[in-house]
Amino acid sequence: MTDTRTPPWPPDSRYLRTGDLVIDLRYRRVCCDGVEVELPQRLFDLLVLLMAEPHTLHGRAELFARLWPGLVVEDANLSQNMWLLRKALGEPRKAWIRTVAKGGYVFEPPGPIEWFAELPAPAEPAAAVAASADTGDSVELPDAVEARPAEESRAPTTVAAIEPGPTPESAIRRSTSAAPRWKRWARPLAWAAAVLAIVAIAGSLLWLRDPTSADTSAGARPLTVALIEVEDRANAARWPVKLLREWLRWKLGSLPEVTLLTEADLAADAETSSPTVVFLSSGTATGDASQVVIRARFHERGEEQRLEVKGPLSQAPALVDTLSHRVMAKLVPARADTWPALALDAAAARRYADAVEAIDRRDWMAAAAISNEVVRQAPNFALARMQLARARSRLAQASSAVEQMQIAIESARPVPAEVGESMRAEALAMDPQRHQQAREAYAKLVARYPEQSNYALQYAQLLSQTGELQQALKRLSAPEWERKPMGTRVTRLLLISEIHQLMGDPERMREYARRAERITREAGAGWELEHGNALLMIAVADTMQYKERADVGQYEQAAKRLEAAGNRTRALYARFLGETTAAPGEDSAARMQTLLAQARAGGYRRLEIDILARAAGQHYNAGDWPGYRKLLEEALMVTRDSGDVLIGNRLAMALLVEDIVGARLDSADERLRQLRKAGLQGRWEIDLAHFDAALSSIHGRYEYAVAVLDGAERALAKLPPGDAGESRARIGCLRAEARLPLGDLQGARSDWLRCSASEQQSNQVSPLVGRARTEWLGGDKEAAAELLGRAQTVLAGLGDSPVASEAAVEIATLLTRTGALAESDRLYQRALPLLRAAQYQWLVASAETGLAENAAARGEWDASRRLSADARAKIPADAWPLISRLSLLDIVAALAADDRPRAAALASELHAKAQRNGDRLTQMELHSLMPYGVVAGDCSRAHRDSMTASTGMRGASLLWSKPKSQQLAAEPALDTLSP
Repeated sequence: MTDTRTPPWPPDSRYLRTGDLVIDLRYRRVCCDGVEVELPQRLFDLLVLLMAEPHTLHGRAELFARLWPGLVVEDANLSQNMWLLRKALGEPRKAWIRTVAKGGYVFEPPGPIEWFAELPAPAEPAAAVAASADTGDSVELPDAVEARPAEESRAPTTVAAIEPGPTPESAIRRSTSAAPRWKRWARPLAWAAAVLAIVAIAGSLLWLRDPTSADTSAGARPLTVALIEVEDRANAARWPVKLLREWLRWKLGSLPEVTLLTEADLAADAETSSPTVVFLSSGTATGDASQVVIRARFHERGEEQRLEVKGPLSQAPALVDTLSHRVMAKLVPARADTWPALALDAAAARRYADAVEAIDRRDWMAAAAISNEVVRQAPNFALARMQLARARSRLAQASSAVEQMQIAIESARPVPAEVGESMRAEALAMDPQRHQQAREAYAKLVARYPEQSNYALQYAQLLSQTGELQQALKRLSAPEWERKPMGTRVTRLLLISEIHQLMGDPERMREYARRAERITREAGAGWELEHGNALLMIAVADTMQYKERADVGQYEQAAKRLEAAGNRTRALYARFLGETTAAPGEDSAARMQTLLAQARAGGYRRLEIDILARAAGQHYNAGDWPGYRKLLEEALMVTRDSGDVLIGNRLAMALLVEDIVGARLDSADERLRQLRKAGLQGRWEIDLAHFDAALSSIHGRYEYAVAVLDGAERALAKLPPGDAGESRARIGCLRAEARLPLGDLQGARSDWLRCSASEQQSNQVSPLVGRARTEWLGGDKEAAAELLGRAQTVLAGLGDSPVASEAAVEIATLLTRTGALAESDRLYQRALPLLRAAQYQWLVASAETGLAENAAARGEWDASRRLSADARAKIPADAWPLISRLSLLDIVAALAADDRPRAAALASELHAKAQRNGDRLTQMELHSLMPYGVVAGDCSRAHRDSMTASTGMRGASLLWSKPKSQQLAAEPALDTLSP
């Protein structure tokens, strides 16, 4: 016993007795009503302490000091151990331990505590030790497998059952068989004798949080079950109990009428829950290490059931299958028969036990690697296939996950219809391309089984993944969630936190993460993984809100917590986030490469993609834009290999921007076509509309671009607020650009105001330049000059970046039209080196076109032609905004050379294209160059006047493009521009 006080019984006492409870102090065994009860060391010490001082109030602090002297132990440990002791003692003995609110515990046995040196009469033969209370019928086991015929009958009610028949060594072995399987995760010594296992899960991995349904639609009796291993880690035959637990957990946890609690759930809700606790154990038979004994013990309808099978260790999987069938027949008899056979041999089962340990830790890299070995050895073992699919899904290996899940579905036949439906829904959820279908499948499951928390959580997550964030929050806000087991409550809090992260709300994200952190910290043992995930969510929320002022050390704190719990996969991700948040150091790149190597070695595709994307961002910030694109392409290749279409779509959108600014319009068109086929929803659909409109404008399809953006604005109004302001601002910017060539100055003015609502400084130049250009076209040169000056002020604060260079090109283009050629040249020359280094050919061609316009305005025709040729070589023939400007320059150059036939031919061709595109601005600029009647298919004089009046674009002239010496000669051709 841990406590060193002298007990009230003499030193030579061997047995204690009160009522029908007898304790053997020498061999540390307990017998209740003639039946031996397995107790781990700490529970045995607790029981002996209570029997030494009955009818005494034991305060919690006192019990901590006596049971865990000198150790720092979570408060929940005592409640957990007291609950398990009561459960082990059974009815009606559990009532002997009374809880005193805010005081402690009192042991109140029905009679005095007696002690004896010898076993008190009446004594029975030692063979009674093996007695069983199983009231079920015996079953015929496979060859080389035998049941306990003598132990399948009711044991006599006698204390003789504790007479030590086995040797002291075997008694010690029986005692150590209760050692905790989670000892490797907890702090040394503090948890050395506890019995609970960690099988609870953190974050949004909902498919491993066991179902919590109480549906009775099929006439089944609602049942709450907890499976507890009593395990000896030193015992070579411990692996069968892991196989039994997982096999039963799958069967029971798949049924909608069963609420399956984890051991951590059971301890956390000890005061309120009353499940059927099934104790599972396995070990070698006494005196014959080649024989394995596998047991299950629980109370069913008030009677203790002790089920046991025994046979050669090589036949352990068959033994497990037989015992699982018997347990199911006792707990859910109507569901006992509709299950596949356990299809694996002993060698595969041994390795599978290692996979189970990795799954319990949520170490998905290890779980995937080991499970892959198992399915190679046992290709028809459906459960291992399913768990391999889940592990690969968590590692963003979506294609492989879906493939494994489909094989699992085929291999798992026969299963109950509800189980098959659930597996098919899970397979859909693993496929990023079928999340909409998965959402519909889970909606049906939720409607049919409203109490099934697993379905409800998965449905809420799918709602969030498909953009229905408010609907997901509504689903998670119902009051009945507070009545669910603790594991479900924690999972819900972390999922709500993730949803607020998607909504860009760090304060609410932190609020729910902190609630989860507090609950899991106070719960103690069994909740280390959830606690680590909650800490990680808090760190992310702080980074979102406080940016560089956030405490980067929080990521390492979360990583250590997760690592201590055995989850190196999540710990690796936490360290990656910490690395990306911290200020760059000399060894940052080396550490990132180490993380990348670890992710690749473990098949952790999602982390590999994130690291590549992060490295791409670093290249972008460092000015290495070709390197940025190369890493994005590499990340996109990984997503294609993994099948993670959602992340692939995000990367494709980033590369679509690169295609556009790089003037790779064929590639951009194809990428846009593929993204359209992806069926994007929510905000991704809005973003796709932005790119569609931008690319359409480049092709001169302005009316289509406006229509697309109108549709995007309508769709945006149906979405939750989130960052709708930025999306609305982008719609305004793009639509204003498309409306100017259409001659819709009023609509453009309204959209430029929407555009200026952006809160990002880098987006402030475009609306100012756009408004200045709009006023210039409308003839208000003073307003245009004022707005242009403000844009130059903002530009001065942007530094050197592609965004600043693009802004410089926009400003320079309008400066040319105001006659400020020198300042325009300076801005173009400032932007060009960076844009050329970035290989942003569209922007380079824009700058070279602007320089060609400046050269033409000065009469430097050779320079203008050379710059025009350079620009034209960088862009495709259908890049209308630049092609039309370069064509106008060709016309100006032909007029300057007095080559009027050429000018007329070029003008006629350009005018026809402008009419097809609905580009009124280009038509009106062309009218300012060419007298009426010269251009083939020219507008009538009345139509020219009408166009000016209807658009209000009195400043749509190319007079600036002619040297002063030529402007007077052209003046007569401009009289038609007056209303």
